[in-house]
Amino acid sequence: MTAADLAPQELRTLVAVAEEGGFSAAAVRLGTTQSAVSHAVRGIEGKLGVVLFERGRFGARPTPAGERATAHARRVLRMLQALAADARG
Repeated sequence: MTAADLAPQELRTLVAVAEEGGFSAAAVRLGTTQSAVSHAVRGIEGKLGVVLFERGRFGARPTPAGERATAHARRVLRMLQALAADARG
């Protein structure tokens, strides 16, 4: 598995954790569980081969790699929205 294997839902999870500042808040936003978000982030980190978040009592803060990955994820999600809108005419 590589970064090319990332699914849109994984990108949404990455963005949600970065924006919400933690796995629990991201889970509420995404309508899932904290453990599902944590599992997804571990999977994304495995695919990318980098740690994306510093975890602690404060929640989850993006590492420098996490900041870059989140910025790319936002762009990809916007491009997917544009693709769908253009396809519909």
